[in-house]
Formats: sequence, C-alpha cells, structure tokens
Amino acid sequence: MRLSPLFFRWHRWLAYAVALQVLAWVLGGLLFAWLPFQGWVKGKDWVRAPHLALPADWAQGLAAASLPGTAPLSVQSVATAQGAAWRVRRGGGDQWLLANGAPLPVPDAQAVQRFALSLYHGPGQLASVQRLAEVPRRLGLVRELGSRQQVWRASFDDALKTRLYMDATSGELLAVRTEAWVLYDFFWRLHVMDYSEGEDFNNPLLRGFSIGAVALVLTGSVLVTLALARAWRRRAHRP
Repeated sequence: MRLSPLFFRWHRWLAYAVALQVLAWVLGGLLFAWLPFQGWVKGKDWVRAPHLALPADWAQGLAAASLPGTAPLSVQSVATAQGAAWRVRRGGGDQWLLANGAPLPVPDAQAVQRFALSLYHGPGQLASVQRLAEVPRRLGLVRELGSRQQVWRASFDDALKTRLYMDATSGELLAVRTEAWVLYDFFWRLHVMDYSEGEDFNNPLLRGFSIGAVALVLTGSVLVTLALARAWRRRAHRP
C-alpha cells in the first residue's frame, strides 16, 4: 500500500484551496482575543453614550403637544444635538419633539459639535464635523453604518481616530466608530466569509471552506500517523 503519496497529494491540494482562508480565520481569532472590545472597538473608554429617562409627566406633555395622526406605539426619551427630545413612534413613522413639546429642529454643525464634545471624554481634540450623504467604505469591505445615509460625523484626532455618527435630521447619536472597530469588522467579514453585510455565518461559501479545512486536518493527521508508524517499524527492526 502506498497511502502516504496519495494522502500527501490530497493534503497539498486542500492546502492550496483553503490555506489563505485558514490564515484569515487564525489571524481573525487572534485579533478577536487580544483587541479590547468594549474599550477600543466600541469606543467606550472615551465616549459615554447618553441615557435619558422619560419624565414623570411625559403623558401630559405629549397630550399637550396635540400631535396629529394615530395613537403612538411607543415614546422614548433620547439625547440629541438639540437637547433632550422625545421619539414618538407611530405606524406611519417616527416623530420627534423637544422635551417641552415643540418640534425638534434639524441640527446644524455647531449643535453637532457641542453634542459631540459633551459625549467625548478622551485625550484627543475635535478634528472635524462633516455632513455626509453616504459613509464611504473602509478597507474595501467595511461599512461603518451599513446602508444608512445622511449623517453627521464628528471626528477626533486621538490614537483610535474616534468618530461619532449622528442622524442628520434628529441629531441622535447613531454609532461610535474607531480604527479598531474597522479592523475588527474587516476580519469578522473574512471570518464568516460574508463580504456584504457581515452577518450571515451560515452561507454556502463558509460551509464549503469549513469542510475543506476539516479535510485538510484529517489528511494531515493521517500523514502524521503513517509517519509515526514507519518510524516505529524502523525502530522495531533495528538490531
């Protein structure tokens, strides 16, 4: 029996097919294990997201506002670039009000700047405030806000290049992004082999490559076993 050459050929061709993806899996796992997730990836070391509670008299205030349309499905108190506001969710879409019941004005660059500085507690300085129709991709794959459009971006010059994204209409904080988040998301997409949304980890491509990786390990194990058996036989026949 000449099993070694046969398994060696299988092992070699499997390695050609899955080596780069296995390397991406290993590098991604190393990155996920060592990169501080909450502090660096989520940016929580330097940004404190606001949390507001509804006032006790919110129902009276909402009734006094006399909003047209159907009854609200939910009411939430949200910090915005224009101050504390209510997000009133209805079947036809969200409506925004200031805490005093007045309509929420659209924020400008100065309001976004003040809000960003109130949330940021890191060592950097505010570098720029920009209104973006669309957030550009990073590293060819990463979309920092998915498909969302029309946002404000406040950028800081710290080591992580912290960026605060806010809704262009309401001024609500949408997300905190850093260079660590971009790197993490890039390797996550490589890890799950979903290069569009990065959420489908049951896709056919991942399943096929995972089977190939298992076959690579199995053929390598057979080669190791055969090599050990040969070494044992040589040692047994040695005078």
